Amino acid sequence: MPSENFIKNITSKNNSLFEATIKNLIKSADIADFRLLCEKSDFIFPFLKEKIIKNFVKLIKENELNSVFEFSKVYSSDFEELIVSSWVKFANEDLTDNILELFENGTDEQKAYAAKYFSYIHDICAIDYLNKFAFSNFEPLKINCALALSKFNDKIALNKAKEIVLTSKDDFEIIGAYSFITAYGDDEAIKFIIENYKKSAFRENIIISLFDFYDYDRLTKLLSKDEIIEIFNILIQAYPENISLNTIIYYQIYDYIKLISTYNNQFANNLLLIAKTKFDEYNSSDIYSFDLDKDTKNELKNITQFLDGLNLSFDNILDELEKDNFRISLALDVIKELKLNNTVEFIANLINNNKLALDLCAKSAMILKELNKTSLINKENIKNIQNENIKALIESLLI
Repeated sequence: MPSENFIKNITSKNNSLFEATIKNLIKSADIADFRLLCEKSDFIFPFLKEKIIKNFVKLIKENELNSVFEFSKVYSSDFEELIVSSWVKFANEDLTDNILELFENGTDEQKAYAAKYFSYIHDICAIDYLNKFAFSNFEPLKINCALALSKFNDKIALNKAKEIVLTSKDDFEIIGAYSFITAYGDDEAIKFIIENYKKSAFRENIIISLFDFYDYDRLTKLLSKDEIIEIFNILIQAYPENISLNTIIYYQIYDYIKLISTYNNQFANNLLLIAKTKFDEYNSSDIYSFDLDKDTKNELKNITQFLDGLNLSFDNILDELEKDNFRISLALDVIKELKLNNTVEFIANLINNNKLALDLCAKSAMILKELNKTSLINKENIKNIQNENIKALIESLLI
């Protein structure tokens, strides 16, 4: 059973009590207390978690590392550095051998910590193990193998992951491969993701993961303007259902918006209009903002004010309807939002001449319905659509 008041004591403002609690945790090697700490992590402020990790690593002694090995049976991404940094602090040949043994006899949790250790300690004896577990079903182990292999510049598993992306028919196997590639994270891996992510049914997950691993400076240095617009659009479309608004500072949303506003082209303007619509809603509704911290609320306000101050032109919106499917879809969102009646004949011609993908054909037909212009659609042409669901949907709009 966890010690009474353990969480209260290890997060105490009383430094004497705080340090005494950490020392007791180390000395007792009480895995129940460590497990409780991991379970309560979401309720502990980030600065307190950092304080706990920093002081644990500072206070632990070499002859107390058995406690760390005991705690390594419980995996926590938030307290991963507590385990790994304690090992790194006393890294030597014997300790490294003991950590290598975890790949043979340890749990998946221990293997995950071991893999992360070798992203700091570059012992070539670990490479075979890292490749062996590179596609583990335990996500932290897979991610940490990728991080370590990247440090060794070993590309065996990376190339295998790329091959899976290009050849596999299993969506879940593919998303697992993308997970590895993203964590591996050299420039080549990032460019591979950008070249191929649109083929996946899980492209939103892939792009969110990309933003999780790489900051504004890295991505904007590597990617073209159009690529930045594309992935940023996917990110903001994921708010607020799949991403908490509390991440807008972490993802540097404001920086991306300011950068994209300098592009001064129709693709960028379309994105900024959709972003403006979404962030206006988030900023004005307590449903979205009531649980945001003060800094996030201020950032949300700054983003909204900046977007509201932009003078966006949509004179070239029709040109976007002749681009790739991604840009067409975004342009249709703008047309719907602004009710641009001057586009309806062009949209109808795209439908009537079979120039749209089926999903975009349906989306276009729904927009024409909202604008009371479905009379422009050729009913005979719709009868030739092979997908019965989409055909039925469009025909229902024509009634």
